[in-house]
Amino acid sequence: MKNFTQAIVLVLMFGGLYACTSEPAQDEALSEPNLVEVKAIYDAENDRHLFATETDTIPAGWTTFRLLNASPYVHFIFFDYLPGDRTSVDLMSDVSPVFQESSYLLMEGKQEEAMAAFSKLPGWFSDLVFRGGTGYTSPGRAAETTLFMAPGNYVMECYIKMPDGTYHWKKGMYKDLHVSADTTQANAPASPDIEITVTDDGLQVEGEPRTGDQLVAVHFEQENPGLLGKDVHLARLDESTDAMEVAEWLDFMTPEGLVSTAENPGPATFIGGTHEMPKGNTAYFTVREVTPLF
Repeated sequence: MKNFTQAIVLVLMFGGLYACTSEPAQDEALSEPNLVEVKAIYDAENDRHLFATETDTIPAGWTTFRLLNASPYVHFIFFDYLPGDRTSVDLMSDVSPVFQESSYLLMEGKQEEAMAAFSKLPGWFSDLVFRGGTGYTSPGRAAETTLFMAPGNYVMECYIKMPDGTYHWKKGMYKDLHVSADTTQANAPASPDIEITVTDDGLQVEGEPRTGDQLVAVHFEQENPGLLGKDVHLARLDESTDAMEVAEWLDFMTPEGLVSTAENPGPATFIGGTHEMPKGNTAYFTVREVTPLF
């Protein structure tokens, strides 16, 4: 779960597709990255937000995560790489309640108390690593992000918020994922159309966005990211979209930040991207012209 030092970068273009440990060196291609489909669903009867997958164990190596948002809310996948043999039980008992307490304090207008709540994070939180994930994805949309997954225990979570400040993971939207020592022997995706390098100063972009399918590589090279690094997220804008409203909505440390409802999922159509990773890592995401799921 990200904390209050978060710096999110949003790549926006008007009116169209706007467009670990360090991974090993790329050799001759051996196979395509493993594909894992994750469906985001909403159980209205029980007011539960859930991830549905066919597996909780995958081999190490390059893996493509396809998020199918079959819910009326914005969702995403964010990976926490947990130290040792810790699992979601530890995350949900030791770490997540601190973030939830802070969120509720923010909703009450208690900014200082909300910041102070983070002092309650456990000592082992400093060993948790943020390992990327699929970007924000609007209802009925699909997003694909390819990551190098080192062996170990991960938790996939979504921390979009309810209007009262309750995070989606508190409503059930988290899931353990174990990455075994076996490997796919797959190489990273080849020949990206656009390459974005994330540095302390911002973004360096090579390539021109266009309509149609595109592969985007995001190289994380921040020297001093602090407790939180930068993300890259894409949104599709139209004439009615307010870019400043989008930027403000992305700040989860405000009462209105990341709040999604069925009536008003979000201020733009989000079409994927990637969350932060440690320096030396690269994430890839695919921009596609696809028919919405619903």
